[in-house]
Amino acid sequence: MLYDFNTKDMSDLLYDILSEIKDNEKDKTEAVLQTPTTKSKFPCRVVNTPLESVRQTENAIPILKDFQVTIEHWASKQRECMEMANKTDLELRKKNIIRTNTSPILFDEITKKYRLITTYEVRYNALTNSFNFIR
Repeated sequence: MLYDFNTKDMSDLLYDILSEIKDNEKDKTEAVLQTPTTKSKFPCRVVNTPLESVRQTENAIPILKDFQVTIEHWASKQRECMEMANKTDLELRKKNIIRTNTSPILFDEITKKYRLITTYEVRYNALTNSFNFIR
C-alpha cells in the first residue's frame, strides 16, 4: 500500500534535519516552527508550513506530489545568515531538496536580528517512497 506523505510529514522531516545542523562548532542551531520573538534563542531556523500540490494520482491516490517550503535563517550578522543558508542547502540536498529562490536579507527592528529567507522544492514519489529533483 502506498503511503500518503503529507504536509505534516514534510514539516517534521525538515524540522528533524535542520535541528541537527551545527552553525558553530559545539551547539546545534535551534529549528522552530514559528517566527522568533525577542525572547527566542538565536541563531535559529524557521520552518514555514510546506506547500503541497498533487501532480499525479492513480485511482484517487496521490503518487506524485510537489512540496515547496520557505526556511528563514535568523542571526546577528548578515554573513552568518548566508553561512546558515549554505549549511541548510548542503543538508537538504542529501534528500534531493534544492534551493529555488533566495530573498534579500532583511533587518528585523523588533528582534534586532537579520533574516534570510530561502525557498526549497522537491517532488515526492509514492511508488518509490523517495524524493526526486523537480528541476
